[in-house]
Amino acid sequence: MIPVYVLNLARSPQRRALMTRELARAGVAAEFVAAVDGRARRLPRHPRLSVAETALILSHRKAWRRLLDSGGEYAVVLEDDTHLGAGFAAVLDADWRRFPFDVVKLETSFDRVWLARRVTAFGERKLRRLGAEHLCAAGYLISRAGALKLLEATRGLAEPVDHALFGRAAVFEGHVVAYQLDPAIVVQDNLHPDAAARWGVATTLHESDRARLAAAAKRRKPSGLARLVREAGRLVDQARRTLWLAPRMRRERVNWR
Repeated sequence: MIPVYVLNLARSPQRRALMTRELARAGVAAEFVAAVDGRARRLPRHPRLSVAETALILSHRKAWRRLLDSGGEYAVVLEDDTHLGAGFAAVLDADWRRFPFDVVKLETSFDRVWLARRVTAFGERKLRRLGAEHLCAAGYLISRAGALKLLEATRGLAEPVDHALFGRAAVFEGHVVAYQLDPAIVVQDNLHPDAAARWGVATTLHESDRARLAAAAKRRKPSGLARLVREAGRLVDQARRTLWLAPRMRRERVNWR
C-alpha cells in the first residue's frame, strides 16, 4: 500500500487526533511528519511569501524527501485538516504504474477547472489530466519523479506550495504532469459540503501572518486605470487559454465523495 504522510505541527494535537480518527475510519495507517513551525524558528524567506506560506512549503518538501529516502515510488501527502472520501484505502492499493504523472490531485476546491475530455476509468472514479490551475495542496499523490522535480523547482521558495504543485506555471505551462481524481476523495475541513460535519479546527496562522497576508492582498488590488488595464489583460488571457484548451479540455466542477 502506498504510504501516507500527514503534515502536523507539534502544537496542534487536536488536529493530529482528528486525523488519526479519520484515517482509522478509512482503514489506513499513516506516518505523521513534523511540520515546520514558523513561530518556532527563523526561516529562509522570499519577499513574496508570508511566514506561514514559507513554513508550509518547507513542510511539504520534508514529505517529498521522506518519499525519496524511503526508496518507494509513490506517496500520498495530506495536511492535517482533511476529510477522506469512500474507498480511500482502495486508491492507495491501486496500480499507479500505468499512469505517467508527477502529481495526482486527490482533493477539490469545488471550483470549475479545466479537465481533459479523455477519461480513464479508475474504479468508481475517473482520472483526468489537469489542463490549468486547481489550487490548494491538502491532499495529493506524488511520484518519485515528481518529488525530485518539485524539490528542484521549489528550492528558491518563490511561490506558495499549491502554486508549485497545481498553479498556472506548473499545470498550464506544463512544468508538472498533473492529473485530477474525479470525484475527489479528499476535502479540507473548511470546504466540507456538509457544514455539520466540519471539525472547525483553529487556524495555525500567527496573528502577524494574518495581518501580513491581508495587507499583501490589499496592495495587490489596483485602482482606476491600472485596474482597467489589469482586467482587460485578464480577459485577453482567459480567451487565449480557452482557445488553446477547449479542443482537448472542458471546464467542470470537481465534486467530492
